[in-house]
Amino acid sequence: MESFRAMGASKAAKPRAMDAVQRALLARTPVAAERLLYIGTAGAAFADAALARNPRARVAAAEDADPVDVLAADDLVELLADPNATALLARAPILASAIPAAVTDPGALLADLTARGFTILHLQPAHDAEPYFDDPGQDLVAAWRAGRLPTISPPRALMVVARRGQDRPRAVLAMFSFSPTLMDIRTRLPAEAMRTEPDLLVQHHRPPGALSLAPADAPKILVLQRPAPPHDLDAWREAVLAHARDGWITVMEFDDHPALTAKANNRRMLPADWVRFAWVHAVQTSTPLLRDLFLTHNPETRLFPNAAFRLEPFPENLPKRVFYGAVSRGAHAVEVAASLGPAIDAFPGVEFVVVGDRAVFDALPTARKRYHDLVPYEDYLKLMGGCAISLSPIEAGDLYAAKSDAKYLDAASRGVLTIASPTIYADVIRHGKNGLIAPGVADWAPMLTQALRDDEGRRKMARNAWEYVQGARMFAQQVTARHDWYRDLWARRESLTAALVARMNA
Repeated sequence: MESFRAMGASKAAKPRAMDAVQRALLARTPVAAERLLYIGTAGAAFADAALARNPRARVAAAEDADPVDVLAADDLVELLADPNATALLARAPILASAIPAAVTDPGALLADLTARGFTILHLQPAHDAEPYFDDPGQDLVAAWRAGRLPTISPPRALMVVARRGQDRPRAVLAMFSFSPTLMDIRTRLPAEAMRTEPDLLVQHHRPPGALSLAPADAPKILVLQRPAPPHDLDAWREAVLAHARDGWITVMEFDDHPALTAKANNRRMLPADWVRFAWVHAVQTSTPLLRDLFLTHNPETRLFPNAAFRLEPFPENLPKRVFYGAVSRGAHAVEVAASLGPAIDAFPGVEFVVVGDRAVFDALPTARKRYHDLVPYEDYLKLMGGCAISLSPIEAGDLYAAKSDAKYLDAASRGVLTIASPTIYADVIRHGKNGLIAPGVADWAPMLTQALRDDEGRRKMARNAWEYVQGARMFAQQVTARHDWYRDLWARRESLTAALVARMNA
């Protein structure tokens, strides 16, 4: 793999961790960008963080003349004062930078950028990472243009994103997450990644909450993640149509079989379970089976497979620990755990790490085991990344087959080998190449024994899985496709709303 070159205005600075402003800058640097120019003091830390989000990305050297997709600069004051500022700005159509808190007249810097042919797309105070945010509500572009830019209290910097010229209006993407627990890869993390698109203002809320105000002519997309079946269908109809009259396209985000979610909530299926998919403009989902299911209710259904958001460097020597993380996978997972005695006898020193499923933990026939209740997603990945092997048993059946291969992606992105059931995972695992498939309960202990015994073979399979995620399953690779689809939906809003009304009146 071609290595990063982390260059910038301060080339003599040693690599170090990013500070708050540099983290905010990274959060505004487009994830989808594959050619970056970074000007600042974070050096390799910024480059490594960008590579982890998008393995295709490369950071160019400041002294080169090659064009790049994005110029990211720690300090807009220093950038514009640089004797080479004109040449640096000419290399990139997108600029992401920070105006330090000490600057008393940020408007002058913004005027300088516009005089150089840039359009200001984002302007708001820098923030640390937060699960819920409202960029449209905090947008200061209109205030700046009207000469009413408020004073930002130190130590908070202003974050700026600008594009040379501007060929399309800014769009607003409102994502409302009704079931965010354990759903980071369909809620918070996509919101954070889509937030990096230069001409997209993203709002991420957990209901209840109000839509941010948006210009009447701005493209506007409302994504509803896993709302419960509506108790009042008339109210649902009126809400969707009211949003449509205000120019919003409503998209249902759903990544599980509705019958399985009803079963998990101990209730029977209702007509409203299906109506919610028909009574929106479009549906987005995570697996081919779910796409085909939802297409029977809404012809505007789009598949966006689950993906990894961060790819760690491949680890060559993970400790011989075994990981299991899931919530209530049921009797099959417990039976698999109980069957692992022969592997434990062969490797009595191996430790098991279990997250979320106490029944599986209790069934493991070993004293060398640690249990964790549900933990934040990043902590779950850290626990998984400290193990060499991840177990993903799941029972057969159409409802479970509609689930995604997300746990395989989690493990592969950390260089961890997966042993899994054929349900779900036979579509992604090539047995013996990038993982192991255990067809029946009796196969789990021999598979685990094999993986623990053959260190070289285990690492080779894990490396193949890691390279698969690197090449095909990073979220950075679908950001542009999502953005383009949302804009296409809005461009077709009149015909889509007509089709929506026809489904409501059928």
